[in-house]
Amino acid sequence: MKKKIICTIVSLTMITALLTGCGSKESNTDEKSSTADVTNTSEVTNTAKEGQSLDTYKVGMTFNLGNLTWAELTEEAKKKGESLGLEVTVQNDNDDVTTQVSQIENFIQAGMNAIVVAAVESNAVEDVCQEARDAGIKIIAYTQTIENSDAQYLVDAYNTGYACGEAASNWIKENYGDQEVEWALEDLPKYPEIIDRANGIKDAIAKIAPNAKLVATQPAEVMEDGQKNAENFMQSNPNIKVICSIGSGGGAGANEGVKSYISKDEYSTFGIFGIDATEQEIMNIINGDPQKVSISLGGGATHGDVLMEIAYNFWTGKEQETKQYMPITVIDSSNAQQYYDEHFKK
Repeated sequence: MKKKIICTIVSLTMITALLTGCGSKESNTDEKSSTADVTNTSEVTNTAKEGQSLDTYKVGMTFNLGNLTWAELTEEAKKKGESLGLEVTVQNDNDDVTTQVSQIENFIQAGMNAIVVAAVESNAVEDVCQEARDAGIKIIAYTQTIENSDAQYLVDAYNTGYACGEAASNWIKENYGDQEVEWALEDLPKYPEIIDRANGIKDAIAKIAPNAKLVATQPAEVMEDGQKNAENFMQSNPNIKVICSIGSGGGAGANEGVKSYISKDEYSTFGIFGIDATEQEIMNIINGDPQKVSISLGGGATHGDVLMEIAYNFWTGKEQETKQYMPITVIDSSNAQQYYDEHFKK
């Protein structure tokens, strides 16, 4: 506190000296110096550290770009950031926590003003995120809760999963009535929030379609995982009729894996239910593939826009909620074309 007081006194003294030293020739410039200008000087003193600038707001992003949604998100973030005057740098952590920590450290050294972190492991980045905050850098947590952050853009994980499980259950009852139906789950239990999604899926199916039987579970994050898992599911449990996934990689990948095991005229008898509503998933639904539903959380492009708006609000000092949540919308054959036209049509 003492340090901040001294900095403020020094800043005010400098401003006073400048105003006193100006002659009548500079009077117009003096008149333009408003309270806002003094406030901005104070903000630089209090928040901008060595290597940082509030004239050019630099945003670093560390994401696993093997995730379809996140690849889409970061591309949109760069476009949105440019439109807002933000300088955006994206790094691919390849789902490796050591790499991600190193990237955040590099962002600190580069004098970033804000860092968006899709944490590989939340606990593992807490210390380095605090280092960033100590350096005056804003931390924006994406999907995973980070305690040492300034803003968070999160999923209502359980209810998102429940919406996916509910859609799967309704499809099971519509197509198989009260028959026992085998289903499989593509989850990702290394993330606490994803465990909540998976629990939501399982709870919805247990409640709405109690005769459905979970016979296989495998983790999936990227499309390759989802496809391989689906192929293994079909080999070991050929009677499976439903696959649910906690994300787009599992959903879109499962669609490709299942298509290699069943004929086109059987697509209507198989249901794949995903989360994220990526362009590929929506096209799967439109094309009448085994994928029947994906739960939209706003979409990767929308998330990129929101994250850049959060960063921009930090830059301009606009008040905002510390925690913001993504919307939950079921996308199926009834609204897939409209959703595609609104989000992906060039």
